[in-house]
Amino acid sequence: MQIILPEIDMRGDNGSRSIDDEKGNFVGQIEMTKNVGRSITLFGKYRGGYKTQQECQAFADGVAAVLNHMTKME
Repeated sequence: MQIILPEIDMRGDNGSRSIDDEKGNFVGQIEMTKNVGRSITLFGKYRGGYKTQQECQAFADGVAAVLNHMTKME
């Protein structure tokens, strides 16, 4: 699984964006918040607040890595 984050520009963007996986399935959303910067929610239960896009991508990659490991058939 790979989670694809949309780019959010802090200067003029104050809405939220959908987050999809590599197959185009909805997996969460990212939105602007005044106190934190970016607030990300994945699969309805994994949440975080980060200042940069890179931090959000690292969080999403971590969630994807854990889910990939949990669903891996050995």
